[in-house]
Amino acid sequence: MKKLAVMVIATVAVSVSTVLASEGEKIFKSKGCGTCHKPNVNTVGPSLKHIAEVYKQKNGDLVAYLKGQADAIVDPKKAAMMKNYLRPLKSLSDEQIKALADYILSH
Repeated sequence: MKKLAVMVIATVAVSVSTVLASEGEKIFKSKGCGTCHKPNVNTVGPSLKHIAEVYKQKNGDLVAYLKGQADAIVDPKKAAMMKNYLRPLKSLSDEQIKALADYILSH
């Protein structure tokens, strides 16, 4: 019975994460983030894969960064430039910011 409960909880958690990442992808595209951040290639900004790797390795709080409440840990030299692009995210709800972070971290 315990195994079944754990499997059900894990399945629900994966489903919720998938839904959040899907919503996050819509937000990512609508805010123009893809102009500088590509999935697997560093261009003007670091790739989503690189961002996800760094945040996972350093146990960083991407939600706090997207809210403007934490310092940049991926490319601090470009942090001042990114502040301008983070401003439009202030209009997003906490759930939308979480969805955006889940999308980025899914790479």
